[in-house]
Amino acid sequence: MGKYPPYLPSECLQEIFKYIDENDTKTLHSLLLVNQLWCSNIVPILWRNPFKNQKKEKISYKILLTLLSYKPFTTTTTTTYTLSSTSTYDDDDDDKEEPIIKSFNESTITTRFDYPYFIKKLDLTNMLKMIFYLTEDKRKEAEEIKFKNLKKYKNSSSIFEKIWKIITFNSNIETLIINTIDCHKFSKYFEFFFKIPETKKCFSTLKSLTLKLKPQDSLILSELINCINDKIKDIELEISHKSTITCFDSNLIINLISSQKNLEKFHYKDDSENLFVYPIILKLRDHSHSIKSLTLEQSCNIDVDLFGSFENFHNLEELSFKNFNFEGNHDLFTNIKFPKLKSLSFDEIKSRNQQYMAYVSEPIMNFIQNHSTNLNHLSLNVLDVIMKDTFKTISQCCSNLTSFSCATNDQNDMKFIYLIFKNNPYLKSIDLCIIFPIRNSILETFAREIPESINNITIGYSILGKVQVNTFLKELKCDKLKSFKFNWQNPKNVNIDKMAREISKGKGWIFKGCELKPTQYQHTYIIEWE
Repeated sequence: MGKYPPYLPSECLQEIFKYIDENDTKTLHSLLLVNQLWCSNIVPILWRNPFKNQKKEKISYKILLTLLSYKPFTTTTTTTYTLSSTSTYDDDDDDKEEPIIKSFNESTITTRFDYPYFIKKLDLTNMLKMIFYLTEDKRKEAEEIKFKNLKKYKNSSSIFEKIWKIITFNSNIETLIINTIDCHKFSKYFEFFFKIPETKKCFSTLKSLTLKLKPQDSLILSELINCINDKIKDIELEISHKSTITCFDSNLIINLISSQKNLEKFHYKDDSENLFVYPIILKLRDHSHSIKSLTLEQSCNIDVDLFGSFENFHNLEELSFKNFNFEGNHDLFTNIKFPKLKSLSFDEIKSRNQQYMAYVSEPIMNFIQNHSTNLNHLSLNVLDVIMKDTFKTISQCCSNLTSFSCATNDQNDMKFIYLIFKNNPYLKSIDLCIIFPIRNSILETFAREIPESINNITIGYSILGKVQVNTFLKELKCDKLKSFKFNWQNPKNVNIDKMAREISKGKGWIFKGCELKPTQYQHTYIIEWE
């Protein structure tokens, strides 16, 4: 029997490591230290998405400094993962950041890896944020010595230009994200660099595109259409609120859809109130053979007859409508069938047809029944209507749900919601927007009715206090709980973290942490477990 090498080959390691979450940097950094082979397989994962969302105080400038010092290898090599013996850069040790920055000198450093080659997901907005903080953050003034070697770059624009050239010449981006809604001051950077010939090559492998734009940024989309390929599978497009300056050119959205051959996912959200969804839906028919996921969100009236445009979407697996006022003859819902539909969402849907003002229409309930066998996810957040009959129908026809979301303004609805829980043994996630006053007795019953298999629980709208949270968690029988999300009244001198730890210890749950997030109207608390 021959001897086997004392280590796994690179191919096996790659197959194993692909299951590690790229956001689990603690694990990834630990694996870097095992040996050279493991290191060479982990670095590509760490650099797959280098410009993730980061809080300003946690931003690591080493990513930028590494890219600025990058030079393509001049020696011929058969693999991108070959280590260089001249590198002074260690991605794992955060404590070394200060001497690394001090010693930065573009003319002498050779990077250890061909880092730009590994970049597959590019968030341009986050990249610009990082550059902006590096060059203009007032906190760095006291530590100017750390950045002395960046003085040759006159401003943020020059650094962005340098890094953009490095990426476009050496990367093949698969996912592109641009967000000017939150950072409009960065819009001026994008248009020029989309005209560089190398950008088209860099985007030749693009598979996914996410755009969140203000109406006045339509030129960004116009330039982008000219440099992307025709093989994009996923498009997420969001147009922000109405602008008093300019309107978004709806023809650009049509051109974007037309530029692609086989769209599989199209998520569209329009808050501008000046675009028409009709031509967009009609143009999507060109992709009826390939569309698997479709989300449309726009506050406007829509004639139900337009749903006839979807009748040939035979591969549709996910369908979501939000904020629409359905007009016309709802009977069309009864006749439409998607043989592969697994996820269905009707959120904040209204009807201007007087016949259906108070209830979810019978044709819509028939639509749910027609797809009940394959449905794994169902969301019905429909306000100001009577939901009792709808919940009863769902409890009778759906038995394979893994997640369920709804809104209720009537305490009597809860018994039918509990039946939905009972009749769906694979349920893992529930999200209830409870609009009626929620007393402790209701919370106790609710907690006891939640199946043991549930992983994630969200209670929306209602604001919970310490006593209510304590009551709810103690009554839960879940043995695999991962998260609990709720609206919090945020009184002083209340330690939710301590309370959650104590309850978790008694339940046998492994407590992970708590996070308080401000939202539009209140604070949201998220408790997580391992």
